[in-house]
Amino acid sequence: MAAQQEPTGPAPTRMSLGACLLIGATGLLVLGVQPLLYGGYVHEGRIAEASLGLLAAIEIAAIALGSAGGIALLARMPARAVALIGIAITIAANLLPAAIPLLVVRAVSGAGGGLLVGVAAGAIARAKGLNAAAAAFLFLQAASQYAILQWFASAAAPGSAADVQHALAVIAALTALALPLVPTRLTPASHAENAASKSAIPLSGWIGLGASALLVGAVVGIWAYMGLWLEARGIAADRIAPMLTASMVGQMAGALVAIAVGERGHAGLKSVVTGLALILIVALLFLRGAEGPVGWGLVVGYGFVWMVLTPALTGFLLEADPTRRSLPFAASAQLMGAAILPTAAGMIIEAEGIDTVLLTCSAAVVLGLVLIGAALAARPRLQAGT
Repeated sequence: MAAQQEPTGPAPTRMSLGACLLIGATGLLVLGVQPLLYGGYVHEGRIAEASLGLLAAIEIAAIALGSAGGIALLARMPARAVALIGIAITIAANLLPAAIPLLVVRAVSGAGGGLLVGVAAGAIARAKGLNAAAAAFLFLQAASQYAILQWFASAAAPGSAADVQHALAVIAALTALALPLVPTRLTPASHAENAASKSAIPLSGWIGLGASALLVGAVVGIWAYMGLWLEARGIAADRIAPMLTASMVGQMAGALVAIAVGERGHAGLKSVVTGLALILIVALLFLRGAEGPVGWGLVVGYGFVWMVLTPALTGFLLEADPTRRSLPFAASAQLMGAAILPTAAGMIIEAEGIDTVLLTCSAAVVLGLVLIGAALAARPRLQAGT
């Protein structure tokens, strides 16, 4: 089996890694308030409800591309400068006047957030405990998104879209306090011993990134339409929101379990097992419905397994690509999948119905699991010592 080498250069300390993860989570904070933000845009007449899927896809794709751009900048600029640029763009975009086209505003904001995600991705790729670092990042994402959503939900009066944007700008500004803890350099990990690792991502790395994009995109696609599916299955509207909120708690619990498990076991095997568990949960939801305590358990279990799977995919990339060249782009691939698959799934609803969306996303999970096997079979074998 190929030796898995360590990245050149020092790994970030626990404090600096935490700062990078916090900055990256700020870049994804908008995902927690998209229902409020986009709902505000519709009520204010700034966009038609039918165009919300396109708006979400553009913003998430901009985050993905910004993340890839951030990784490229880390090779040329200090990490603190990349983070500062991302913070400045995020603040500016969320303070732009309403006269600016909305698709442009959210694309610019997404690009700024993507730079912040790139800083976190660069730190994760260099971390000693890769799986634990990825899981900690997911936990910060889930916890921060849950917190801001609950904060707005508890407000006496519903906030406007501008209020949500201003909150995002303020939080981004506060994130600048963590900049002194960010390492001066977070050059993407590579191996001086392996000439090939300096040039291109190997085939196994590309296949692994494709698997990550498919799996995360499919999981997010199922989650995005879970509320509509529960409603179509006869679950009362006043019960759906608590069920989804409980599933978010399950996500945080799953991320904590993934942190505790860390590097134990083979990440590729964990990815396959958790992917199969997700398919089983969806199948059980179809077969018996979401009524009663069992239904609650399945919905919460979906969130839990989701957050065990996603960090395992980062560890799987290291197993598939020992050169580590693909590792910094894990977040970009996953975000691109999250942008494309839910949007494509939304196009299926009108023609085929909500059940077909969940079945299609489940099929994408199966394909992603097949690609995991293909990536592991295609991995290069480094000649370094074991």
